Order: sequence, then C-alpha cells, then structure tokens
Amino acid sequence: MRPRTVLVTLYDGVEALDVTGPVGVLAGANTFLAATAPGQAGYRIATASPHGSAVESLSGVTLMPDVDLAGAEVPHTLLVPGGSGGSYEEGAGHPEVVSWLKENAPKAERVVSVCTGAFLLAEAGLLAGRRVTTHWDSARELAQRYPGVAVEPDSIFIRDGSVYTSAGVTAGIDLALALVEEDIGRDAALTVARYMVVFLRSQPYPPFQEAAGMEGRASYGKALSSCGRRFDHYLLKPVEPIRAVVAATAECSWMVMEQQVGGLPSMTQSRPTAGL
Repeated sequence: MRPRTVLVTLYDGVEALDVTGPVGVLAGANTFLAATAPGQAGYRIATASPHGSAVESLSGVTLMPDVDLAGAEVPHTLLVPGGSGGSYEEGAGHPEVVSWLKENAPKAERVVSVCTGAFLLAEAGLLAGRRVTTHWDSARELAQRYPGVAVEPDSIFIRDGSVYTSAGVTAGIDLALALVEEDIGRDAALTVARYMVVFLRSQPYPPFQEAAGMEGRASYGKALSSCGRRFDHYLLKPVEPIRAVVAATAECSWMVMEQQVGGLPSMTQSRPTAGL
C-alpha cells in the first residue's frame, strides 16, 4: 500500500500550532509503524504556500514550505490550518489559497481544517450543507457569514463525509489522533498520544458544556483569565476556598472546570519564590 500523502497549506499569519500539532501526530504515527510494522505505509507529509514563499506565522515563527501551492499535487489528505484572521478575513484575505482549494480540494480523498481554517474551506464553497466546527470564539461569525453551513461550536471535531473540521488550536491534535486511529488503528493512536502527553479522545466532546450559548463560552474564557490574575492574592489561603473562588468566578463547579479545561494545575499552599 502506498503512503497516504498529506498536504498542509501555509500562508502568512497561519497559527504555527495548527500546523505543527497535527504534523507531529502524523510523524509520530510514521515512527510507530517503523518500529512495529516496517512494511506498512504511513504518511508522506508536505507543506505548500503561495509561490513557495516562506511564511510568517501568527507567533512570529517563520515556516518554510516544501513546494509552491500552485504546482502541488492533489493529496490523499488536505489539511488547512487556521490563523490570525479568526473571522471572515481568514477566508477572504487569502484569495490564492481559496482559489486553489476550490479547484483541488474536491479531488482529495479527505479534507481537514483546524481551528479557523474552516473559514478558508467555507469561502471556497466546500462546507455548504455540512456539519462543521471551528474555534468557539469564531463559530458565531462562521455561521453568520455562511448560512448554508451547520456550525456546531460545542464539538472538538466533526466528520461529515470526507470533510473533517476541528475546534480551536490544540483540537487539531485531537483530530489528527482520530485520523491515525481511523487509518492505522487504536494502538498507534494511543502510543502517539502517550508520547505527546495528551489524551486520546475517542468521542468528540463539548469544550465548554456548562456555558450556555456563545455569550456563556466567551464569559467562561474571560473568567478563566480573571481567575489566573487572582491566584497571587490567594496563594497563602487554604486550598478549598481558592477552588471555590476560582469556580465561582467561572460560574461552574471546580470538577467541571477540571474536566472541560483538561485538568487544571494542582493548587497547593505554596509561597512565592523570593525575587519573583
């Protein structure tokens, strides 16, 4: 069996983790196969950008593509990461990428978006009539801009036919692990997840279950940031009152915060380090 080709689209302002997270998972699957089943095909991964030019990611890290997007072959799996737009500009602001997607994405066996990469797919007309997800903070705008798309903001990732979409940033790792499980098997996905120190999510789950509606999710995120600013004040207080204050600020139970955020750091009675 031939390796599954994977092409990752790059552009200025791309979120680096949307690229490196999924690519790291797929590369880890290749390592797993090399050790356990040398004859079994894995993934052949390449990146492409308009004109083959280096791109500056959202974090300032420069990414050098393998090929010019215009000359890139249609892959088995096309992966479209999100980036700085986080809104309509994410799609409309990259016309060369959108044009290439319109012509070539329908020929791919599998089309995958991470985070706000869904805007690029939507602008290319690839999401009409499909169930999709994206970063929770951009879900409302995606639904408003593209009314023919069924946006589900409470999912980590969604598969609708040959189109796979994930929620924000690190959810791309969850989706990539699901692809590995689908292609190679659960043992491979579990091994890669352990190595990357992440959970293997067999079933997509809502990232903010107890927050009602878009406003609730936005408030939840702001509350978590507010909680962080309060930690210094409560460092010398008993642990349970700290938890009560943090959970009350986020308007949910401490257990729910741990479950939905993926496990918050243990807050022990410690003293600030001298000089910090």
